[in-house]
Amino acid sequence: MNPNNQGSEGINVDARHRTALIVWFAILMSLSMMFVLTLVIERPAADRNDNTLLWVFAAFSIFPLLLSFVIKRKLLAQSVREQQPGLVQTAMIVAVALCESVGIFGLLIYFTTATRYYYVFFIVGVIGILLHMPRRDQLLAASYKTLA
Repeated sequence: MNPNNQGSEGINVDARHRTALIVWFAILMSLSMMFVLTLVIERPAADRNDNTLLWVFAAFSIFPLLLSFVIKRKLLAQSVREQQPGLVQTAMIVAVALCESVGIFGLLIYFTTATRYYYVFFIVGVIGILLHMPRRDQLLAASYKTLA
């Protein structure tokens, strides 16, 4: 039993980190596949080239992006306070899913408007997901009681 590898409850930190990385990568790839869909599927003919819908979706997509950082910070603090490594994975999944929603707004923009700036939503979503990459130190902080 390696103390660097085991938490206070015998939880394998490396296994949890690997699992979090796999989930993180899968969500990143799902967003990438949505973008590939925009390259493969022909856009339906839009009635107008009105950018109002683009700005509405842009405004709505800022909220989940910012909320992802707030929720992740709160859940990580709670995981350290309560020494629950499972909350670290929950924090990452919730944050990454909220960032993925920005890409979903880009997909909606692609299918509902004639604008060519839909890809910006995908770029912002990918950047958000990359910023939420799971780190091993977050799991370690939630796995060990710190001595003062």
